[in-house]
Amino acid sequence: MLKNAYVAALKLFEKCYWIFFAAACLALAFYCFRCLDVQYVDSWDEARHGVNAYEMIQNNDYIRHTYNYVTDDWNLKPSMSYWGIILGFRLFGYSVFGLRFCSALAYLITGIGCGLFAKRYSKEASILVLGFFCANTLPLSAHLARAGDADSLYLLFFTFAMLAMFRIRENHRNPYLCGLLFALAFLTKSWHAGMIAAIGGMYLLLTKELFTFKLKEWGLFLLSVSAPLLAWFGWRYTKDGFTFLGQMVEVDLLARTSGGNFEGHEFPFSFYYETVFANEAYIYRWLMWICVLGILLGIVLLVRRRIVSKTLLEECAGYFLWFLVPFLGFSLVKTKLIWYCYPCIVPLFLAAAVFLGKLLRLPAGSMASTGTGKENRWKQEVFGGCMWLAAAGCIALTAYFMHNTYLSVIRGAKGDSFQMFLQASVDREDAYAGRKAYIMTDTEQPDHVGSWDQNMLFVAEISGDFHCMDGGIRGFLEEDEPAVLYVDQGRYQEYEMQLKDMNILYGGPKEGYVLLEKESKARQ
Repeated sequence: MLKNAYVAALKLFEKCYWIFFAAACLALAFYCFRCLDVQYVDSWDEARHGVNAYEMIQNNDYIRHTYNYVTDDWNLKPSMSYWGIILGFRLFGYSVFGLRFCSALAYLITGIGCGLFAKRYSKEASILVLGFFCANTLPLSAHLARAGDADSLYLLFFTFAMLAMFRIRENHRNPYLCGLLFALAFLTKSWHAGMIAAIGGMYLLLTKELFTFKLKEWGLFLLSVSAPLLAWFGWRYTKDGFTFLGQMVEVDLLARTSGGNFEGHEFPFSFYYETVFANEAYIYRWLMWICVLGILLGIVLLVRRRIVSKTLLEECAGYFLWFLVPFLGFSLVKTKLIWYCYPCIVPLFLAAAVFLGKLLRLPAGSMASTGTGKENRWKQEVFGGCMWLAAAGCIALTAYFMHNTYLSVIRGAKGDSFQMFLQASVDREDAYAGRKAYIMTDTEQPDHVGSWDQNMLFVAEISGDFHCMDGGIRGFLEEDEPAVLYVDQGRYQEYEMQLKDMNILYGGPKEGYVLLEKESKARQ
């Protein structure tokens, strides 16, 4: 009876698959876009990227990026991610939502693409993948899906390059797509794209597909890689010669991979495993166990059947490479940041979904225990009941992590009081918009009071097109041109005598901050 009910449920799922798939896509879209602009803007790295993109528009220069209108020598990435942010600004205006839109969209497309790819294994795997993307706590909370930086777009290109790699044998035009996606990934995240080349090269050697390419195919592949890169290199060279390109090598590659605790992000080899994949707070540890059990079950079945599928082994090797190459590669380099390992999560999702999809199909398949009469029916009923429990457990556990992600990422989104005050205090059409702006509030670094943090500077630029100046109250009072000052209520009261002649444009004790205006000295 249980088995019959299980089979009936699977048939209903088959019949209504596209409804379930659409619902899963809508759920993922909810996780991507709900309250997208509520969380405060983080200085690293989204505020920096946001400033770079905004000033590209203001400078009408879409290849050289600046920070506070000075060439940015810290953010040594090519231009692709800034163009994505610019698209968001064009569609939704200069806003935090516009800053993050492209990242959220890229994550949604990545999830849907993986869901469609997983359908080749089973429809259950297709839906499970989308559920895992919804339960993906770390990338949804920091530096990826809901952040205005380069990582989500990079993950999209990385993932689609891997999916195209799996289908090279089916179509020899897929290497051209892999090459193009590698180039786009490089133009988004620079040297991180090397992982795509490493995985692809090893996979093609392992499957011997590398030796089946014709000369024409090699030429078109190299063209697909080099054309976008050379176009960007040439465009950038017209701005500052080899200066930026040299810094990409010296700082972004060599300094980050060598010793010296670059930027204070040096951690031990086990950092990614202990922080991400062995952490009970996230879904990844559970999925790793699913993959381990799936591999063991696969080995047992291969031994029992004594039939080895070459295609299956090659795809398993591909998933191993997709996970292990970036995991081990980024574990070996000195500089470690959580989001470096995000590309490893996608093959984990796909592999776990495939194993679970096969598991959910077992009661309706031919793998039920053999026997005769009542014994056979009893074993089938027990087996079907176990599968019901396994299915319920998988769904419940995924739902649990999805709920936790919802609570921490969406319900737990919090704004910053000063950023909200800054946005409310000015409109780009106001008479004082576009002026020099000084600041005197608490900062991320206590000894930098009077200077603009990156997130404050970004919000000031998109809200009032301000030109942000350091110097605090003293710089504001000494300024010869019309200017504004953002000061917290405590410091306003402390310096009230010096500021008594300034006009209050917005704020007061209730808001906790005050926006002051001064005219040029010539008009005073």
